[in-house]
Amino acid sequence: MLLDPHDPAVIRAAQAADIPADWLEAAKKSPIYKLIKTYKVALPLHPEYRTMPMVWYIPPLSPVVDLLKSQGHDGEQANNLFGAIDALRIPVEYLAELFTAGDTDVVTGVLQKLAAMRSYMRGVTLETGRDNALAEAVGMTGEEIEQMYRLLAIAKYDERYVIPKAHVEQAHNLEEMGCSLDFEEGPGMFESGPFGEASGRPVPVALEIFNAARLRQTTEGGVHEIR
Repeated sequence: MLLDPHDPAVIRAAQAADIPADWLEAAKKSPIYKLIKTYKVALPLHPEYRTMPMVWYIPPLSPVVDLLKSQGHDGEQANNLFGAIDALRIPVEYLAELFTAGDTDVVTGVLQKLAAMRSYMRGVTLETGRDNALAEAVGMTGEEIEQMYRLLAIAKYDERYVIPKAHVEQAHNLEEMGCSLDFEEGPGMFESGPFGEASGRPVPVALEIFNAARLRQTTEGGVHEIR
């Protein structure tokens, strides 16, 4: 469901829809897209519910590493990590219930990529060499492993947060945005319907802008509200 921002057809469609050029550039540089679609290590929560999540998760490798270390094994060594991932079915199955509707193969694949990255980057740090066979074993190249590591570990602020600026023509809409939690009859105030809570009801949006708020707070003789 996530369109490829590098696809010429997607770019043409976005331009036809008057999406600003800097938004397209931001989409191309998005670390989120890379982790979800390019490296495929970020997973949605409970996809079986058929929701469209805005938050994605990278399954943790730390329980596997911690267990190996507690047993006196090298928690950075690739064969140890791969073997432990295959052997520790309970945490893998638990993660699969969260992120892949029970498909353990997908979770195992993600953990193996993270394990390969961990071992590969130890070789880089200790200057013992780049083991490209590790990257190939999980369907990646050494360069991709290092790029993924940068995003997950040492990326600078402007690499982590690629957020385009709003445009002047959107200013009026931005100043009118509000949170429905600030109003009566917001989330949690209605009975659940067949398609969720308050299904079919409009969501209240604030129309009160800064100047009106200041006027309401400073005007003598009563409170004035704009809704």
